[in-house]
Amino acid sequence: MSYQVIARKWRPQCFDEIVGQGHITRVLRNAIRGGRIAHAYLFTGVRGVGKTTAARILAKALNCEKGPTAEPCGECVQCVEIKQGNSIDVYEIDGASNRGIDEVRQIIENVRYQPAKSRFKIYIIDEVHQVTRDAFNALLKTLEEPPPFVKFILATTEPQRLPDTILSRCQRFDFRRIAVREIVERLKKIAEAESLQITDGALLLLAREAEGSMRDAQSLLEQLLAYAGSEGESEVGKAAIDERRLEELLGIAERRALYEISHAVIQRDAKRCVELVAEVMNQGRDVTRLSRDLVEHFRNLLMVRLIQDRAAGSEERGHLLDLSDQEIEELGQQGSALSVDALLDYFKFMAQGDEDTARSAYPRFALEATLIRLATLPETMPVEEALERLEALERKLGGGAAPRSAPAAEKPPPVVKAASETRLSGHGQAATPAPAATVAGESSQTWKRFVAFVTKERRMLAVHLEQAQLLSLAPGQMRLGVEEGHQLKYLQDGEQLSALKEFACRFFSVETAVSLTAVPARSRQSEVENLNVSKAPKVEEGNMTDLEREAMRIFGGSMIQVKKEQ
Repeated sequence: MSYQVIARKWRPQCFDEIVGQGHITRVLRNAIRGGRIAHAYLFTGVRGVGKTTAARILAKALNCEKGPTAEPCGECVQCVEIKQGNSIDVYEIDGASNRGIDEVRQIIENVRYQPAKSRFKIYIIDEVHQVTRDAFNALLKTLEEPPPFVKFILATTEPQRLPDTILSRCQRFDFRRIAVREIVERLKKIAEAESLQITDGALLLLAREAEGSMRDAQSLLEQLLAYAGSEGESEVGKAAIDERRLEELLGIAERRALYEISHAVIQRDAKRCVELVAEVMNQGRDVTRLSRDLVEHFRNLLMVRLIQDRAAGSEERGHLLDLSDQEIEELGQQGSALSVDALLDYFKFMAQGDEDTARSAYPRFALEATLIRLATLPETMPVEEALERLEALERKLGGGAAPRSAPAAEKPPPVVKAASETRLSGHGQAATPAPAATVAGESSQTWKRFVAFVTKERRMLAVHLEQAQLLSLAPGQMRLGVEEGHQLKYLQDGEQLSALKEFACRFFSVETAVSLTAVPARSRQSEVENLNVSKAPKVEEGNMTDLEREAMRIFGGSMIQVKKEQ
């Protein structure tokens, strides 16, 4: 008899043997027991997780001589033929090579005929996403209302490529990636049956390399069987295969190297990081694989740290970390001295560096640069600790008199009133404030600081405040003089006035009322003109021409400068 590979030899033959898909096998069993068998099923998931295997077991359950039954016997003619793949009523079709409309038309033509000797005629179409859109359209009617003796089972790794019209006509089952622990248990049984001596650590590493695919894990185990057989009857061949020998065979980075590199990063030893990369390179390891493993390693350190903070149970650890208890303990010991923020920085920068390593023409140099960056990252400090240190420093500088909640803002400025507020008109009423009357001294400096504070928060509001005048400033009250026109309208807007009051409360640390007083628009312009005139050198009257003196008399003003055209 010809040799069968492990993946075929140990293919599950009943629902109980399917690993890691209990949520699907339970539904299928209950549907068979309750007579609720759909006419079309869609099995989706990554490679090697049991889609085609589940389709074959479902076909046996439907056509078994004792069925339909959730537990096919595996001994009757129907079960044996389906297992061997030569049943004339169960069609396994490859969607990649039968993707055209002609092949689909042939299926449509054949479904009209009764099964030859089985209860159901079953079509298992693998990689169904390869079928063309025209072929899908031709299949729609048959897939929606097939004859009662016809069942369709579609399998694909890319369900997003299927038309919605196909998806809506099928019962969809999503196969998940198989957990590492479940793969290890299955491989251990196979290794014992095949008389292969292998350590639990090597099995764990083998399962991690499979990335959730049972078929990939079994293919790797096949390599180990060939490796152990090539040793012949030598003493070396009798020894169990451990992690070191498995790493040599698969050409992957050692787990020990990952711990040593992360330890060097934590100890801020950049030189040691570069030396460890060189050692891995000298051993013939793949640098890009080392970089990817380091990303996963720092992620595991972060997850273990989170689990420690939350005191999570074993079930939650299993959801976050698909690792053995021993490795979780080692990760916890290495990352216990670091904060979550520090580990998050390590993971983030390592993930970014892995992208650079994967794209670089010199992956070794890119990985070395990433590790040097990690080892030289500045130490992070929690915000709470930084605030405590600042408060301690404030108490130390202030002699302990400053309370914790005391703001660092200035003391409330003294009451300073403009002269215009106290001047009364001849009828005993307050006169309109003089345009040039503004506060001075300490309140003027406070006003400038307030405008600078508003500038950081809302630039456009600060621009209009710069054009206003501070008339009075008292605890809980601030009066501003604003030119009539768009400046006043802008500041009187409900939203802007509300924001101005909010900024005043935050700046003075007290509820502050803001009032606006209109001032003539000409006043500020005259002030600017007077300032410019006072600063500019005037032209002496003796140097003017008769025409210039006459212009001065008519318009009333002073001559500042005379420019002559060339």
